[in-house]
Amino acid sequence: MGTWGTGISSNDIYEDINYEFFELYNQGMEVSAITEKLIQENKELIDSHEDQNNFWITIAKSQWECKSLDPKVLNRIKDIVESGKDIELWKELDASKSDLTKRQKVLDSFLKKISNEKKTSRKRKVKKSRNAIFEKGDCLVFKLSDGDYCGVFVLESEKETEFGLNLIAVTDIKQSEKPTEKDFENAKLLFRLEQQINKEFKPKEQISWYYAQHFKKSETEFEKIGQLKVNKDYYSNKDHQSFSNWDNLKLFQDEFYSDFENNKCKNKVKLSSLRKKYWLQHRI
Repeated sequence: MGTWGTGISSNDIYEDINYEFFELYNQGMEVSAITEKLIQENKELIDSHEDQNNFWITIAKSQWECKSLDPKVLNRIKDIVESGKDIELWKELDASKSDLTKRQKVLDSFLKKISNEKKTSRKRKVKKSRNAIFEKGDCLVFKLSDGDYCGVFVLESEKETEFGLNLIAVTDIKQSEKPTEKDFENAKLLFRLEQQINKEFKPKEQISWYYAQHFKKSETEFEKIGQLKVNKDYYSNKDHQSFSNWDNLKLFQDEFYSDFENNKCKNKVKLSSLRKKYWLQHRI
């Protein structure tokens, strides 16, 4: 499900579908054509009991932003909210009572919002070239809420592209003293256990792309403490198709370590293997 909060946008599906929707919108494609394209390309999500709600919620939100909310899509959202389908799904995933209450409020508020037409349509953005915030190979550290340092590593840095994306891997570095370049040389990739609809937990690698234009809004204070060579090239149109917000790097790890025993998993991949031209997963 790839969810880290109760908000409409706090899941991987929203990040991915919203990104694709407005990339096409800014290219001049009509909303109806964009919607049909995304439906055709995401049959697996639509057919998934676990993922379909987030897909349609994202479509509805994107259409509403463009003053083109399809009545049929609105009716889907009404059914999702008023029937309690989404809340039942969260119950199946063992969500806490507090999260269920928060989620219900979020859904009610969202339905009320999109039931009223937006005053102005979202403007299409003229594409401009951007450079990524950080350089390929940068070793970045920042503090978690408990005061410990953690480390993330820049696998890719786009130059002169529309979004100036950085591909960032979250490492298992967490310590009271500021990490060094040596710590990154010995670090491993962090995996998170994600619960599936059948109650099974599966590990997911914590690697995502981050937008240059969103960096100014980030409240997380990143510090570069070194740089390591990366021989492999990564491409945002095919590698690690996950897009996220800068502050999620901190929010995720705060949540991860707050219940470490239940979140940790056995997957072990050396960070150094991601820097090589041929990525081989070394299980230790």
